[in-house]
Amino acid sequence: MPTGRQCSPPRLTFRLRHLCAAAGLSVMAPVARTAAAQLIQIKTLPIADGDQWRIFPSANAGIGDVSIALSDSLLDPFVNPAKGSRVAPGRSGAFFGSPTFYSVSENAGGGRTIPLGGIARSGSTFGAIMLALQEIDAIRPGTQFTPPGIFTAGGLANDSPTTPSRQNKYAFGSIGRVFSNAGISVAASAQWSGLHDIDGVDLLYAGSAGIVQHGNALDARLGLTKEWSNGASGTRTLEAILLHDHFAMTHDVAWADQVWDPNTRNFASRPRVDHNLDQTDTWGLHLAYARPLADSGWRIGGILTGNVASHPKLPDYQISQVTVIPWDPGHSAAYDLGVGVAKASGPTTFGIDAIYEPIVTHTWGEAHGIVQAQSGAMIPDGGKTTENHFRFSNAILRTGVAHDLALGADQKLTLQLGVALRSIDYTLDQLDHVASVSRTQDESWLEWTKTWGVSIHFSDLDMRYTGRMVTGTGRPGIAQSGVIFAAADAAGPNILAAPNGALTLTGVAVTTHQISISLPIR
Repeated sequence: MPTGRQCSPPRLTFRLRHLCAAAGLSVMAPVARTAAAQLIQIKTLPIADGDQWRIFPSANAGIGDVSIALSDSLLDPFVNPAKGSRVAPGRSGAFFGSPTFYSVSENAGGGRTIPLGGIARSGSTFGAIMLALQEIDAIRPGTQFTPPGIFTAGGLANDSPTTPSRQNKYAFGSIGRVFSNAGISVAASAQWSGLHDIDGVDLLYAGSAGIVQHGNALDARLGLTKEWSNGASGTRTLEAILLHDHFAMTHDVAWADQVWDPNTRNFASRPRVDHNLDQTDTWGLHLAYARPLADSGWRIGGILTGNVASHPKLPDYQISQVTVIPWDPGHSAAYDLGVGVAKASGPTTFGIDAIYEPIVTHTWGEAHGIVQAQSGAMIPDGGKTTENHFRFSNAILRTGVAHDLALGADQKLTLQLGVALRSIDYTLDQLDHVASVSRTQDESWLEWTKTWGVSIHFSDLDMRYTGRMVTGTGRPGIAQSGVIFAAADAAGPNILAAPNGALTLTGVAVTTHQISISLPIR
């Protein structure tokens, strides 16, 4: 039973029959990237994730996204809608804008997002709203082309072609109520995403003539917070989130098949369109508790998160030199168990999070018609041809520090630095029912994130800049004269494919810049 070898970016090569299931089985998780992971990302290759889903402002992004024992005044209301009740004293809310730009090195992708929104409270009722427009950069090797008569503004047709849309739209809304006597806040939220482009998907169908993506996602949440006052030492907080996330995309992939024309005795191009579906449904429960440690300035917290996901349909990608097996259903169970500590000492704030992440995933391919195995057994139509069992033992460590510099009575400058480390380690047990063979493969790698930020606070204006760079990952494909075959954002599509040649993963860095401006409502 052969054993796979360890993945070690930035340059990876997997030989014939050394399967690495390529890129994340995770559901689309717009806010999971910047907060304690209520939606848990699952990755089977060190794919470089574009920051396509980082659309909300965050006060803690510059300190490594530390969040377990340290509240995030900007992001929390969009992660747990019940925290929208925490409007600053003397204010009834705030308007914000947070333009975000990300790029992948080696010209392997990028995009930009413009969100606008606000949070408001009146008496015991509160809510939030956000709208965002996004554009994703095209990533096409020079060898790909779009033959005439395949794509038009309306999708697929036989008249003049136009470029498929690369714009996405997002809308978020929440509403809640505070029960002051009980110290409880309850709220519900929904986020809708109208998607025409998932970063990098257009390069996962090698040799295609063009791709039109269309679909949507809906994230619905019910949040609750309970607070107890500990006097001068601070406040104890218990929170719970129940969520459901539905992700559904269709990839209309055009191919220009070369067929022999006996009349002209030449090869001619014949257009063909495949419709690939990418669907995932996730249910999740998140519990968190944080409390001060006497009057020392320290806070300690813990989280427990569980996700159960079903993958009713996974797309049949066509990556260069990759044999694609049509993966159909699958399911996953993922958990986060974490602790965090934070300390506020005068103008300096420090925090650290540590999370253990066990995950199990089971995917399989289904026979299209009756298949005879090498053993002589018959696999019925719809029977399992191949099964993959993944067992993950991941770990996440985040830490950061912020320091305030007083500029005046109502003015201050805040500097932030942070770093995060994610260790992914899994075992794949694969059973091929057609060939009647099984094998085991172990993979592991490290992903590093460096963060920084600066903000200026005035009595009637907050301005913030945050930057981050993720390394230790790459984008898969066959390296040919420096061409990068990019993969999708791992928070979107699910990619499972078996290389039949020298599949390489070219190391890249993902750099993101976000500028946030917040105006208080008095």
